[in-house]
Amino acid sequence: MSVLAEYRQEAGRTPAVNVVWAVAVRPSLRRRARTAGIPLTPDALARRQTRQLRVLRPSVGWPDRMRTELKASDRASVTAEKGREEAWFQWRPGRRRHTVWGSITFDEAAGTVLLDLREGAAYTGVSGVRRGASFVALCQVAGGLGLVEGED
Repeated sequence: MSVLAEYRQEAGRTPAVNVVWAVAVRPSLRRRARTAGIPLTPDALARRQTRQLRVLRPSVGWPDRMRTELKASDRASVTAEKGREEAWFQWRPGRRRHTVWGSITFDEAAGTVLLDLREGAAYTGVSGVRRGASFVALCQVAGGLGLVEGED
């Protein structure tokens, strides 16, 4: 089932503005996904996005470089780190103060990261308006850190 069809099915019981919202959001999500190298899947509007991504250009010390880039981002606020292998952060996908909670786990040997993003309470929205914030954050983080989905 496509993202739009799934949203329309859910929106069947909600005001017409939500259907308009879904029609407007789909092209935006598709563009962001294509730019970041992340496939747009039917679960793009889910509150939680968990993906294993590979590093586009691995080099010596790439986890430290990514951690530094994450800390330097205007959209990120690193809240905790668990050694060298994991970091927890908040990411601001839009212009407002609302944030998405996330964690990034580095697997240096495999050249991959596990990215887990969850929408916060501020994104419950009116009947799903503003859904997809965690997918937007996934695309932004992946694009900013040079991560892509897929195998070599």
